[in-house]
Amino acid sequence: MKKRLLILSHDNKIGDAIVVTGLFKQLHAHWPDCDIGVLCGASNAALYRHHPEVKWLHVSASRNVFARMWASLKARMTRYDMVVHFGLDLANPSVQIVLNMVNAKQRFLFLKHPTKPLPNDVVMEGDWGYSTHGTAQHYSARHLRFLQTLGATPGPYHYDIRLGEHTAAAKPSDTGLLMVVNSQSSAANKSFSLPWLQQFVHAVYTQHPHIHMQLLSASPALEVAMHEMFNTQSDRVHVTPFAATVTPSLASIQNADVVVSPDTYAVHAASAWNKPVIALYEPSVLSVDSWEPLSDTYAQIIAPTGKAVSDIGVPEVMKALAHLLANPKSRERVFLK
Repeated sequence: MKKRLLILSHDNKIGDAIVVTGLFKQLHAHWPDCDIGVLCGASNAALYRHHPEVKWLHVSASRNVFARMWASLKARMTRYDMVVHFGLDLANPSVQIVLNMVNAKQRFLFLKHPTKPLPNDVVMEGDWGYSTHGTAQHYSARHLRFLQTLGATPGPYHYDIRLGEHTAAAKPSDTGLLMVVNSQSSAANKSFSLPWLQQFVHAVYTQHPHIHMQLLSASPALEVAMHEMFNTQSDRVHVTPFAATVTPSLASIQNADVVVSPDTYAVHAASAWNKPVIALYEPSVLSVDSWEPLSDTYAQIIAPTGKAVSDIGVPEVMKALAHLLANPKSRERVFLK
């Protein structure tokens, strides 16, 4: 009888889900008779829905604990042999409820369960946060450790996004480069402000006439604001319509020649397709190390201590862009003071 493995992705985080996609091929290569299920949210379901290695998808319609309980109950009916949770948030009651309700025969965790450890729990202990040297491991190190724990010999870790058939974004017919810009992250201090975005788009528009820009819309209000802001530059600046699913934005990134984004899912989507990426970070060692791009060509620019992403000067980003375009397969990390 085939083993059944459930991956918990119910936090609905898109970037985390992109990292999980790198697990599937290596897992099945090592364990061909394993059937994989994912318990996910409504937003990050797009990363799993079309993946050929995922057999079952249990979607929580919202972050509400009752929605997660219902999705967990449906997962329980699949009778999973194993469940793996890559997070370090086991003290969260919602996570504990999900683990209890899916009722897998064995749990693979990265911390000891704080209230109800089980005798057959597999706890993959490690330095998953800050190290004593002030650095942190990449988030994918946990996924590699999981493969090793199962007895696999992991190869290089590559994200594997599948968007499904008939999912494609139109690319400008012009022969120039396409830059996709994602301006928003999970918090204001990690996002590009509209004044910052306006200054950056103007700089690219005037200094790089061969670059077309596609601006991703994270909300209807942002879409309207960007249309108004860039209507005089519409020959080379395109604002994508807001969509309730991340799939159109992922398709745009797949088409890009270069991606510019704060530390969010767009950085990891660019890495999935090995796109050159300029990623802007708040001054956090954990973010910079754990969520480093995996593309062959990238620049990480880190805001000064106590500052937000929008405090990173546009000239610094333009300098990184010029270096990136002139030096394929270069990787640089710049800490601003």
